[in-house]
Amino acid sequence: MVNRGSFAICTLDSVADFRNGKSLSPSKYSPDGQYPVYGSNGQIARTNELLNASPVVVIGRVGAFCGSVYFVKEPSWVTDNAIVATAKPGIDVHFLYFLLKSLGLNQTAIGSAQPLMTQGGLKVVTTKIPPLSEQRAIAHILGTLDDKIELNRRMNQTLEAMAQALFKSWFVDFEPFRDQGMQDSPLGEIPVGWRVGKLSELCKTQYGYTASAVEEPVGPHLLRVTDINKQNWIEWDKVPYCEIDDADMPKYHLEVGDLVVARMADPGKSAIVEQPVEAVFASYLVRLKTESLAHAYFVYGFLKSQAYADYAGGAMGGSSVQKSMNAKVIVDVSLIIPPQQVLDRFLGYVLPLRKRLAANVEEAATLANIRDTLLPKMLSGEIRIKDAEKFVERAL
Repeated sequence: MVNRGSFAICTLDSVADFRNGKSLSPSKYSPDGQYPVYGSNGQIARTNELLNASPVVVIGRVGAFCGSVYFVKEPSWVTDNAIVATAKPGIDVHFLYFLLKSLGLNQTAIGSAQPLMTQGGLKVVTTKIPPLSEQRAIAHILGTLDDKIELNRRMNQTLEAMAQALFKSWFVDFEPFRDQGMQDSPLGEIPVGWRVGKLSELCKTQYGYTASAVEEPVGPHLLRVTDINKQNWIEWDKVPYCEIDDADMPKYHLEVGDLVVARMADPGKSAIVEQPVEAVFASYLVRLKTESLAHAYFVYGFLKSQAYADYAGGAMGGSSVQKSMNAKVIVDVSLIIPPQQVLDRFLGYVLPLRKRLAANVEEAATLANIRDTLLPKMLSGEIRIKDAEKFVERAL
């Protein structure tokens, strides 16, 4: 370790102890388990088995999430798809998390087809380390941004739950419409004036664009299944890019109100585009295009319903390992279709919820960008701690 002013230049071997996680049989997973299970792509399950009692930093070890970094505050289990980093004496563990996130660890991985992170590769990475008091100050500043990002995520979960509850109240339980009278249908009782039809009547389908995803902004964002199957909104700052010819761009360009549904990898998972963005959609997705935004949010609500989940579960083809749904199957489902005026009223209620959700996503992306740029600037001395604190206060 070499001292340069108040900072020490050293390798990560001087900063943290590294060890591979430990395999855990899926039979040990439990929905109500006491401890989270982490792998290369973050939390994957819960279990009652304990491996790490104290806070640790988890680094994705293999595959597409190689080099991803997660801070695990609570007791946990980390699988052998990840590396566990524990802070050495004189190192704040929360600072260690932000430090490792800033170092672009995926660049130290070996292999291209199946990238692999090794403990040896991590240990020789060189970095700067400030005194412990400054580490804690930096961790506090960046942690404040993380806390706001997490708050936005929880708010969005609430907003999404409210939107789904509204859809269920109107289009499953028919609570606002029962007084106008009910009629029989192939799907049971429905309000008078409504009808049963096929999802294919409400939208046109299109298969996505075949391209390789890259992190560099060489073209538009390339929306993939992995970008839509973890939460019910799209975090565009985390969606990679692709190259595409100008002639093909109009055909695959995503617009506000477009719906996409996974046909492979995670069949039936869906998302809606809610902000203008330069993006196209990948070949494992099918776009559903409706005639209006009111139709789009009604279809989106249906795609998120239990009725569609049940349909998709029974309609998938392929082996148990690789389930799939083609475009025709995705929209070949019966549903209850209300009159246009009901759809317009529903849009008036649901759109403010989704606009607030989209605004939270944009704000979180801005805060994450601030967080990720502040640390190297503080370590280089370009920004001092007090200046960073003032900057974050203005941002919040």
